[in-house]
Amino acid sequence: HFNQGQKWSKEDTDYLINWYHIVGVEEMSLALGRSEQTIFEKVCKLRRKGIMPKGKNSYNLRLLRLDDKETIIA
Repeated sequence: HFNQGQKWSKEDTDYLINWYHIVGVEEMSLALGRSEQTIFEKVCKLRRKGIMPKGKNSYNLRLLRLDDKETIIA
């Protein structure tokens, strides 16, 4: 993870707030170069401070492409 241990920039924090509920933790981890655990911790901190809205009890679906013809929703 290329940003692991680095201070969070305003741009990264804004990206997390605006996209987390859309792309989910796995993709967010890859985009920001941080571990999934670090993403979870930052989300919890932002929600406690009232900066980020609480999660809606929904799940982000992931599409897994096995080959060109088959897709699985996980």
